[in-house]
Amino acid sequence: MNSTASTTSRSRRTLTAAAATVLLLGPLAACSSTAPESGGAGDDPVAGATIAIAGPQSGDPYYVQVACGAQAAGAKLGMDVGELQAPQNQNQAQLTTIVQNMLTNAPDALIYTPADPVAGGIPVQSARADGVTVIDVDAQLDDEELYDSFIASNHYEGAKEITAYLAELIGGEGQIAAIGSLATNPITQARIKGFEDALEEYPDIEVVSISYPEISADVIQANAASTLVKYPDLKAIYTTNYLNSTGAAVALRNANVVGAVKMVSWDAGAANIELLEEGVLQATVAQQPFAMGELAIEQIANQLRGDEVSKTVDAPVEILTSEDVDTPKGESLRYKTECS
Repeated sequence: MNSTASTTSRSRRTLTAAAATVLLLGPLAACSSTAPESGGAGDDPVAGATIAIAGPQSGDPYYVQVACGAQAAGAKLGMDVGELQAPQNQNQAQLTTIVQNMLTNAPDALIYTPADPVAGGIPVQSARADGVTVIDVDAQLDDEELYDSFIASNHYEGAKEITAYLAELIGGEGQIAAIGSLATNPITQARIKGFEDALEEYPDIEVVSISYPEISADVIQANAASTLVKYPDLKAIYTTNYLNSTGAAVALRNANVVGAVKMVSWDAGAANIELLEEGVLQATVAQQPFAMGELAIEQIANQLRGDEVSKTVDAPVEILTSEDVDTPKGESLRYKTECS
């Protein structure tokens, strides 16, 4: 989820061959599931397995949905999946303490999104030594030996897809600018690389600016406003996260060019949904954190059963447009704050 709070960590077209298993989600009190009564499970090591979930930020609908997906999938398999445990504001030190406390209960597996790719590995070192299955979701740890499987969106392919959509939207010609965050962040890099590579198919489109403003709403707004002044014929803006699109939206409104200058972004949280409904944003890449939770449970089940575990799994993403944001499809792609 590459919102600024998680850059270190986050026409219907599925962009990955790794589709999540379709599972029905029932009401999940407090976002937790309980293993059903025994009977019929036989010797399946999955039934009754305990799963802990830790993420980088409490209350963030993206990570809530990862937990919801895991809860739903785990319930189908008779697992006991705990509630999402997370600190405020991406604090890895607090997250480390949370994970260490969770591990004292000796879970069979841990679904984990670190807040830092290096320091985030510290709390799972003991888990690995104790044989706990670790599934890294969304934000990749630097040391791949610390997890059994890494599950995330393919940011490069998603960027290519949304950029192609934007290019067609402006008729395959004209000036376009990109706004990213944290140039050294691998997620940002993949989203910019996909943007650049997609435009190789559109020789009549000129990229006039790729900027990485400070992570501040005011700075992002000023950056976009400056770009609009410098390039009065600008036809489109590509942003790599919702904070960039939110800041750029203010600049578009102030310049009275909403709709005339097209904009696309990443993620389907409340901010981008509102921009889609207002027509300020034409499309966004909707990641599917619920599916990530399902896929995490799938890999845990494989590990517990002694089946093959995929080291890397691409989660599905979809293009959500202003035209379908209020349709049943659009509703299903929104990041919700609770399991439903």
